[in-house]
Amino acid sequence: MSGEKIPINRTMVGVISLACLLTAGYLHQFVTVEQFAQKVAATGAFMRVGLLMFAFWLALPGKNREAAWANVSPWFFVGLILAIFGVAYRPKIAVPLIIIFAVIGFVLRPRKKKRSPRR
Repeated sequence: MSGEKIPINRTMVGVISLACLLTAGYLHQFVTVEQFAQKVAATGAFMRVGLLMFAFWLALPGKNREAAWANVSPWFFVGLILAIFGVAYRPKIAVPLIIIFAVIGFVLRPRKKKRSPRR
């Protein structure tokens, strides 16, 4: 049994993630502490599991593509870590940082069409 590969259904991982996140949102929004004494603990647990399953869903390879992080450069991870520390240190820079990354991503994205030769 140790030599067998266990198939992982990417769709099921996404459904579990969505169910956990929706449950956490429901508990947070509509349930009071008087109705459910462990509301805070349950909401936190569902949120953490939902986010973890969402990250797992992103990382899994699909039928038509490789794993999500298969073709990502190391510089992207360095920039992501610096952005996380920057936003944690100064939360007001989040919006300008998102705008800057969006502009850089728009400018540096690969082109799909080849240009026609000049005449």
